[in-house]
Parts: sequence; C-alpha cells; structure tokens
Amino acid sequence: MMLKGPVRHSWRARQSRPAAMTIALGLSALAAAASAQGISPGDIPKDGYRLPGGIEPVLQLRTYYFDQQSLTGVASTAWALGGWAGLRTPWIGEALQLGVVGYTSQRLYGPADEGGTLLLKTNQDPINVVGLAWGALRVAGQTFTAYRQLIDRPFINPQDNRMVPNTFEAYTLSGSVASAFSYTGGYIAKIKNRDSDEFVSMSKDAGGSGNNEGLYFVGADWDFMKNGRIRADYQYGVDTYGTFYVDARAPVQLGERTTLELGAQYFSQNSVGSAQIGDFSTWGAGIRGALTHGALGVQLMVTRTGTGFDSQNPYGDSPSYLNEQQVPFNTAGERAWGLGASIDFASLGAPGLSASAVYAAGSHRIDDASGAPLPDRNETDLRADYRFAKGSALQGLWITLRYSWLRQDGSPQTQTQARVIVNYPLSF
Repeated sequence: MMLKGPVRHSWRARQSRPAAMTIALGLSALAAAASAQGISPGDIPKDGYRLPGGIEPVLQLRTYYFDQQSLTGVASTAWALGGWAGLRTPWIGEALQLGVVGYTSQRLYGPADEGGTLLLKTNQDPINVVGLAWGALRVAGQTFTAYRQLIDRPFINPQDNRMVPNTFEAYTLSGSVASAFSYTGGYIAKIKNRDSDEFVSMSKDAGGSGNNEGLYFVGADWDFMKNGRIRADYQYGVDTYGTFYVDARAPVQLGERTTLELGAQYFSQNSVGSAQIGDFSTWGAGIRGALTHGALGVQLMVTRTGTGFDSQNPYGDSPSYLNEQQVPFNTAGERAWGLGASIDFASLGAPGLSASAVYAAGSHRIDDASGAPLPDRNETDLRADYRFAKGSALQGLWITLRYSWLRQDGSPQTQTQARVIVNYPLSF
C-alpha cells in the first residue's frame, strides 16, 4: 500500500526514543593510517607497523555509556564495549588492494526496556558484523572499489557518533582529473546502520513500501583556492527519492591572525519513479560565517527548510549547518539560526585543551503530514576536549565532554543530554 507521505528520517523518526540525558564514555585506538571509522583504499604510511607481507593492521577499542531521559520521561540507557579490528594489504602490483574490518558492540549494561540509545540494537542486543570487506583496483590515479566500504558524502556518510559507523555494500569509482578537482560516484545496494549488524536495501532503509532497490550517486569537489571549496552531489534512489546538494566555502584573510570563512549550502529533494516512500518535494538552504582570531573563533549560521516536507536523511548525518547534538533543525518550514564560539587554550598555557559552545533556535515548524504548527525550539550545546601531547606517557589519549539542553514551547519543555568520550590510540 502506498504511504500518504514519506517516512521521516530526521531526528523525530530515526531515534527509537527521543534523546534526552546522555552520558557517553568512549575508548578508542587506531593504527596510524586508519580513518575514524575503519580503513579505506589508500597508501599505507611508510612508518606504520607491518605484518608479514606488508599487511597493515588496524585496531580500535571503544566503550560508550549512554543515558537519556526523553521529553516524556522515557529512559534509554546503555553502556557498551567494542570497536573494530581490520587488515589492509599494500597495493599489489601497484594496482590491487584488499581490506576487511569487523565491528562489535557488546552490552556491559542496558535494561531491555531502555533501548533506543543506538549503541546496540533496539532491544539492547549486541552488534557483530563484518562491516567492511572490499577490493580496490587503482589505474592512473582512479580507484574502483567493490563491496562493503565506507562512503562519506553530505547525505550518505558513516555517521560515526555511536559505537560503530554506517557502512555500505556498493560499487564506486573515485579519483581526480586535476590537482584541484576530485570526484566519486557509483551504485549503493545496501546500508548497515550504526545500530545494526544487518545490511538492508537503500529503499527499505528509506522506508520504501515496494521492491528492494538501490541508489546511484555522484559527487565532485573543486578546491578553487587555498581552504576554499565547492562541493556538489546528486543521489537517485530508485523508486524512492532524489537529492541534489551543493555548498561552497571561501576564506577571507582579514589580518595576520584573523580569518573570516564564508559558506553557503542548498539542497532539493523530491520523490522519483514509483515513489515508494510517498509523493513529496522539499528544499533547504543555509549560510554561515566563521571568524577566527588566533585561538578564538565565533560563527553565525542561518538555515531554512521548505514547507513541503521534513528534510530526508536516512543514510547518515544531515549536512545542515545547524545539525546539532540533539536535532538538525530541518523540520518542514523551519527557520533556524545559531551562534557558536570556540577557544584553543594552547596559547594560554594549556596545549591540547579546547572548548566550544553553540546556541541554535528554530521556529515556524509545521507537521508535514497535517500542516499543523509545531512548537518553537532551541538547543544549547557545550563541549570541551583534551588531547594528550605527542611524546607524553598518555600520547593520543583524547577526552571529550559534551552537554546539551533542548527546549521547546509547550509541555513537556526540556530535554538534556550529556556525553563523556575518551579516545586512546594503541601503537604497535
């Protein structure tokens, strides 16, 4: 049966329970060349550890405690231990490379009736999965990658903010045609979400009501100046919906220690083909200005979402400038703005210590099914990070503290979220 409207994968829909009080503790380790989510095709660092045959190992351990209390008082709590381990071969004949990564998230604590943390499965069961298993062929600087892999584009990305990332079963081609121009594209058949060990079709993950279908995508980046970039992406979900996205950023040097970075973004989304998730269209836009003076930084962001429907982002984080700790401020009709500040304490005698704060507010929200108005809302996020210096006894140890308040008009009004994240690299 055809749905009357698209299945939402914004904050309202993707959370099994609305997020509130969150305390997160993470412990992680990576080999020198590993990405934040695993490993991808690429050159192995010359100074990295090698197994026989030149194979590069990667290991990341992570523990994460999550406690949340929703606007309605429903608790979601879990403490998980896990991470991932993998191997990557050198380029065989300068042309072929293989890689594999297994992910796990094991429950240390988590009542069965307090799921929805996204650290584990919805029912608090563990996650065990071979998330990456790929072969890559490199010719003339262009790389073709097949099977399970990481993809990192504005609307399709790892979303690695819990225990394990999103990964994809896909067939992609990436590379560059000039020093300043790079591209990627291909076909994605399935996705494994961050709270799952099952790969499902892209149409099913989007909420499709028909056949299991995949998604075609293409993206390009043009580094037109130092620290300046234009990015454009298009994704076509077979019989579901399409998304076009473009953003640009450019720095303006105001002084020896002062830089202003200007940014703008725009996207449009609409149903395509048989419209498995319903007939809809929407759009979004944003502008951003970020001023940096030495160790200090401030930024102002403004975004708006069309009145047709909520922005759809089932395949990863939203690229919105106002995708904050709890909500992305992309409900239908939403007009939002945010103000942020940051400081690096190295110049004040505390190297490795930094802090930031963001306040964001959204109004004119409507329910995209009924058209009824929704409460105005605002969110305040605080963050502090400390990284132990290279050469110290705890080299690589990284501690992150986060706290957030989400408030909305009406009742219930307040939702809070706190996280403590600790990353620690192991060296071989």
